Amino acid sequence: MAHRPIEPDHHTGVHRGIHYALKPNAAPGFWRYAYAIDDKVRSGRVQGRLPQLAIRRVQMRIDRDMRSGRTDGARLDRDPRRV
Repeated sequence: MAHRPIEPDHHTGVHRGIHYALKPNAAPGFWRYAYAIDDKVRSGRVQGRLPQLAIRRVQMRIDRDMRSGRTDGARLDRDPRRV
């Protein structure tokens, strides 16, 4: 009988130059994450049965935070000359 592979107890990686850490939470299927962009440290919890899904969700959060930081809250599709 084949045994289920053992999940590692944590994951670390780099996405777009941002280092992140991911480890399983006490609740099954949830993961704790942490990363820093500039001087702001972000941490939280994502849901994902598979580690790869949790990693992808953290990478999407990093993308969102980088995108919002780059535009400083201004919308790119809006013409500043129009009010």
